[in-house]
Amino acid sequence: MSVLELVLSTWLLITVSSMALAISIGVFKISRAAKCRQPGESEQLLPPLEVLVPIKGVFPNQEEILRSLLTQDYPNFHLSFILENEQDPANEVVESLCHNYPHARKVLSGPATLCAQKNHNLVAGVKALRTDTEIVVLCDSTNKADSDWLKRFVKPLVTNEIQVVTTFRAFQPEPETIGGVCQAIYAALLRTLATMKPTPWGGATALRRTIVDKPKVLEMWSRTVVDDLVLGNVLEEAGVKVLMDPCNLLASPLPGQSVQGFLAYLDRQVLFPKFTNPGIWLLTVSVMLNLALAIVAAVILGAMFVAGLAPTLVGWASVVFWLGLLAGALLLRHMNPSQISARSWLKCVPPCILLAAFICLRSVFVNHIDWHGLRYWPGKAGVVLRTERLSGDRH
Repeated sequence: MSVLELVLSTWLLITVSSMALAISIGVFKISRAAKCRQPGESEQLLPPLEVLVPIKGVFPNQEEILRSLLTQDYPNFHLSFILENEQDPANEVVESLCHNYPHARKVLSGPATLCAQKNHNLVAGVKALRTDTEIVVLCDSTNKADSDWLKRFVKPLVTNEIQVVTTFRAFQPEPETIGGVCQAIYAALLRTLATMKPTPWGGATALRRTIVDKPKVLEMWSRTVVDDLVLGNVLEEAGVKVLMDPCNLLASPLPGQSVQGFLAYLDRQVLFPKFTNPGIWLLTVSVMLNLALAIVAAVILGAMFVAGLAPTLVGWASVVFWLGLLAGALLLRHMNPSQISARSWLKCVPPCILLAAFICLRSVFVNHIDWHGLRYWPGKAGVVLRTERLSGDRH
């Protein structure tokens, strides 16, 4: 047995076992918390609540998705749609919804200068909160919720178990395109990370008013490129514990998602933590590059083994690697509540990892983030140094 054979075999086995273990821990934690919280017994005990929804541009089924946030079974809540200006293409839908739902309103934030537009919108939303609001929910505009979601989600705050609760989202590709399923797989991977280190990252976050009113929150949002990771850093610095709620995921439909669309999403997901949380970024880059190299090696060595050209130990290590990757992928699918077929899921795992590795490698050499027609040049902690509008974008 050669040293190279032993090294290759050990590397493949450690890589796949580490991946399967991390996913298993995530699934275990989610299953352990799967006794989903029930709504409070008395609606009179539910405090006044306001949902802040920053919006930029239009997307398929927008009115239906936004309406799901307005038709929540919560007795005393308001919702603010926050736009940059009335020239935003989403303004017409927002106007219609505000006309039909008295508890909805529109807030205009104006253009951002030294932070992401989404952050600027959230700052405007917080400053416009009603005086009696006790709980603030930050929610992405592409998330769809069932009618009981809000009541279930904020229960830990209502019962004073915690001051901040966050949840994630599950992407629903319609149809099951390669880009859409890859995005669902990557989001499930992120959800695994979120179970290890609870922090706001996509989906929704509910906070006590006393938390979101802190000057540090608005100050950091007003200077940085991303809202959720920055909020998590501020909360960690202040010693505020964040509860990850795996029971009340939001649904994010992905109609006709392309590979290019997935890459654009992936680009932001990888680059955001590069500036705000370098440790998370380095871990992501290392894991993805290692997994991609292992997949390529397992394909080559497995083919050589079948052809009788590879040593027995390396050949069987390749077989075990693929079996472990298959098992890990199926466990990961268990973490995504949308009904994506096992065939589509398994077929998209290798391209998802390879594309993610490509974006991770590219992120090493990129020092800007493109988002909604703007290019942001962030510095340390995600602080925006300058912005520029990309050609062809009018909004």
